[in-house]
Amino acid sequence: MKKRLLRAGAAEKFVTRDHAKGPALPGRWLRKNCEIGESEIDGCRLFEIRPIKNAAPLHIFYLHGGGYVFNIVSLHWHFIKKLVKQTGASCSVPLYPLAPEYKWDQSYAMVMQAYEKAVATYGAQNIVVMGDSAGGGFSLGLAQTLRNDNGPLPCKLVLLSPYLDHTAADPMQAELENTDVLISVEGIRRLGSWWMREGEDPAMFPASPLFEPVDRLPPMLVFAGTDEVLLADSLRLKQKGDEVAAEIDLKIYERMQHVWMLLPIPEAKKALEEIVGFLNRAEKLD
Repeated sequence: MKKRLLRAGAAEKFVTRDHAKGPALPGRWLRKNCEIGESEIDGCRLFEIRPIKNAAPLHIFYLHGGGYVFNIVSLHWHFIKKLVKQTGASCSVPLYPLAPEYKWDQSYAMVMQAYEKAVATYGAQNIVVMGDSAGGGFSLGLAQTLRNDNGPLPCKLVLLSPYLDHTAADPMQAELENTDVLISVEGIRRLGSWWMREGEDPAMFPASPLFEPVDRLPPMLVFAGTDEVLLADSLRLKQKGDEVAAEIDLKIYERMQHVWMLLPIPEAKKALEEIVGFLNRAEKLD
């Protein structure tokens, strides 16, 4: 993926093939052990998953990664399965409109409607917004938008290797690019340019939520690896949070790549344990 996104022309063909293939769908365990509802918002699919047995009040609003361009994949559903198994949570999984055909405001409009539906069903006090990579950036931007509009905030946020800055201007990212096997600085900028309209500032909010204040937000648990370009985004988010006494717990894992939390490796198992512990420490759910 890193090489394909570096080459103009090849990158566009890569995306075209992904869109033609379409999204992965919930796997066997979820279909067997959960009620899976599917609806549409503005022509986009919204999956709602409820455990058949031992359901908890907790609801996870999950935003998948993929640079705002690529479809949800089986690794995402496998991770969601693990969350459901270990917490008993129900989940909303919106398949938001993807770039380059759609832009950030269209994606946000669909996700906001999906979130409002979740709030009406489960209550904001029971919702944890979670996402990986672009989904992590989306999760932060959604919470900031809700705060700015005096909307109902979720009780917690979980950001997994969040993609928070389309400018990729942090000086340390050039060095991190040498160890990141998935993402390049140019790839970040290309993905961002597809999600923005021509002439828009890549640092604008909510497309790049890193540049928006992070005060008055729910407690956050953030994960990043030392070998990924987007480590820089998480470090800057933590610094901004410290300046305003925001509750941000940043977990940095040594020698880990982008979105390693979704992979079948021991470090991902440990991260999942930390996520479940964070969710279980949430305020008393109604």
